[in-house]
Amino acid sequence: MEAIAKVVVITGATRGIGKNMALHFAKHGYTVIGTGRDEQLLNELEPQLRQFSPRSHCLHLDVQKHDSVQKAAGQMRDIVGSVDVWINNAGAFAAIGPTWEVDPQVWLNDVSTNLFGVFHCVQAAVPLMLEQGSGRIINVVGGGTIGEFKYGNGYGTSKTAIARFTENLNAELQDTGLMAFALDPGLNDTDMTKYQRETEAGQKYFPRISQAFAEHRDAPAHLAPTLAYLLAEGKLDAYNGRIVSIHEDADKLQEKAAELQVADYFKLRMKKLEDLGRS
Repeated sequence: MEAIAKVVVITGATRGIGKNMALHFAKHGYTVIGTGRDEQLLNELEPQLRQFSPRSHCLHLDVQKHDSVQKAAGQMRDIVGSVDVWINNAGAFAAIGPTWEVDPQVWLNDVSTNLFGVFHCVQAAVPLMLEQGSGRIINVVGGGTIGEFKYGNGYGTSKTAIARFTENLNAELQDTGLMAFALDPGLNDTDMTKYQRETEAGQKYFPRISQAFAEHRDAPAHLAPTLAYLLAEGKLDAYNGRIVSIHEDADKLQEKAAELQVADYFKLRMKKLEDLGRS
């Protein structure tokens, strides 16, 4: 009997990191449900996925709209029945500059897409997964999550919030068979980072990003999809509720899992006075 392929849902799958992930999972035997807002790009992506995974589909989904997410989740139920992995990748980063000067609506759109989009998708994904008693949710974080990100406050704040959201969600999912992870994909060559390099605001406030690409210090395109796949396959389950980064060696993470999960490694924590002098 032919084994039933696992199902992964990927938001923001028509471009950049999301598209790389969608193709990677399809090549590794997953049925991919790629989602996005651009119908033309969805129509272009679906046959690309089906070259490797014939049962894959692309669906319209606007992460900012609760009804759109719920409608897509209903379609997924009809098409594939169950969802094993849901990757919240869709993101926005257009508000560049001093916080007091950026367009309020652009700033709010960044936050709404990045944070509220994850919330809407989790409200759709978790009920589907609870029915089957298993599942993994992977939330993509990014620049500003563990350090300051001046002139990118909306993006950095929302991505930091996703990391805490993931930890809280994972605690709520304890003993359900479901797990949540935060994934840091590093600096990738995408439409988002092209915007940061090519627009007047980006060139003014983010010269280091252009320099990083000029010096080839951006992340190879395969790293984020590979790490997402390891999380999906349960290879890094010890890090549930934590931030797993492409900057860490995956083999070493697996080797040291028992040691690292005891403390607060890869979590958002604040140093306190009583921590002074501790190793």
